[in-house]
Amino acid sequence: MSKRQQSESSELVNAAMAIEEELRKFESLAAEVRTGEMRSQKHLERMGKLLNQVADCDERMVANMRSLLTVLNGWRDRQQTLAGEVNTRALELQERTKVYQSLMERFAALGQEASSLSANMQQVANRTQAGEPMKAEEIISSLQTVNERMTAVADNAGSLATDAQAQDFVDIARDAESLRQQLLAARNRANLLQQKLHPANA
Repeated sequence: MSKRQQSESSELVNAAMAIEEELRKFESLAAEVRTGEMRSQKHLERMGKLLNQVADCDERMVANMRSLLTVLNGWRDRQQTLAGEVNTRALELQERTKVYQSLMERFAALGQEASSLSANMQQVANRTQAGEPMKAEEIISSLQTVNERMTAVADNAGSLATDAQAQDFVDIARDAESLRQQLLAARNRANLLQQKLHPANA
């Protein structure tokens, strides 16, 4: 608990205790007023003093209640301020979540495209390794198509990394950049294979 909170808590306790003490005095004085005799000058003077004491006690109790209300109002104002700040953060969370989900959807789509490209490359490799007859032109055409798609996906991954970095989602930015590097490396391997098959296309 901070010093400020301790101070306010002490004020609240002190005000409540003061009210309780004055209330007990008030009850005691009120009981005397209710049962006091008024059959002589002495009785009347005593009753007058009691009524003055009741009035004084009542004033002190009202003052203490005001002090208590001041503390409670301060707490209420702080609670409302904090609630407003929390609500603002909740709205920020909603917006950040939407941005994050949008970035993740883009990343998932890129991942699917990258997996598809990898499958295409593997298909070409499997056909050649199995001794399946494939013309060099057919392989080159397939590699060229994959190459172009890899370039496009790598560019999209770069854009995603930039956008994620701008939104301060460093994990998505890092993963998108890693995917871009992997795609560029795979494209380079496809380029080398193209060059071996048809140097004129290099």
